[in-house]
Amino acid sequence: MKKVFLALAGVLIFASCSESGSKDNSKTENKQQETVTAEEVYVADTLDVNGYINRARWYLANQKVGDAIRDINSALSIDGKNVDALLVLADIYYALGDENNILLTLNKATEIDPMDSRPIIKLAELSFLQRNTNMANAYLDKALELNSVNPQAYYMRGIICMSKNDTVQALKQFMKARNQDDSFVDPVIQIASIYAAQRNPIARDYYNLAIELEPDNYGTYYDLAMYLQDNGNPEKALEIYDTLDVKMPGNYQILFNKGYVNLVYLSDYDKAIEEFDKALEVNPKSIDALLNKGVAYEQKGNYSQAKSIYLQILKDNPNYQLAIDALFRIGE
Repeated sequence: MKKVFLALAGVLIFASCSESGSKDNSKTENKQQETVTAEEVYVADTLDVNGYINRARWYLANQKVGDAIRDINSALSIDGKNVDALLVLADIYYALGDENNILLTLNKATEIDPMDSRPIIKLAELSFLQRNTNMANAYLDKALELNSVNPQAYYMRGIICMSKNDTVQALKQFMKARNQDDSFVDPVIQIASIYAAQRNPIARDYYNLAIELEPDNYGTYYDLAMYLQDNGNPEKALEIYDTLDVKMPGNYQILFNKGYVNLVYLSDYDKAIEEFDKALEVNPKSIDALLNKGVAYEQKGNYSQAKSIYLQILKDNPNYQLAIDALFRIGE
């Protein structure tokens, strides 16, 4: 049977470096930008540079790229050498897939303030995304020379180590990032994922810590549930999925996993069928949900219903081996 994994933790995003705070305050500098609410965004009729920058961030976070461009251009028209504005502009170019202008913008930022490590770390990220890990590490070396207390740089270095499957070194780098900024959630999630892959029970502690730091990140709850279901605690995993189902109704992957836990770990075949039906309402073309629904009927001893489902799969996918095997398994 096929599991569905939701790749929510450990995803590198170009905008992960914070543009907030003073560059002399490394902990503030490297914390992720606080969410700007709609009320804060629209509070003033006339905005100063920081107001335009914050509103541009909000627009970008809410996928309103055109509005973000307008506001960041307004900020730069007031202060063309504002590094915070240039960093947001680089993020906008990333959203547009414009790597040339990302590079030009970040190089301009480093020329304006050579002692600010933030654009250098973003240059490292850009190099990494371009699969040039040597250049990425060179930029990170430079950033750490400027500021040895630099959790974002250590986090980025950990990501590079992960790309090379060097989990030992990756763990060391993520731990350094975590030790330098105990409010920085990204390395905590990465540490949890490494331990989870090793089936190390410490993973649960780090997932819970990540949830404390970022309680609205439902992806971390999902990853914790996946860890629990695979490591002998399916009931607790199901509790988390139930909570997520309330918070994110109609999410296919959550519904599928609820069905999977009931089918594989709890042998509650009726409940499994119910959840797979809900998943199929969201994604009627899901072969995985349909196949597992058939398996649930098979486990119940309702072979005629199971056969009907397997034949339904083969009608649209004549060479789907798992359905073929299932029919042979029930003697058809």
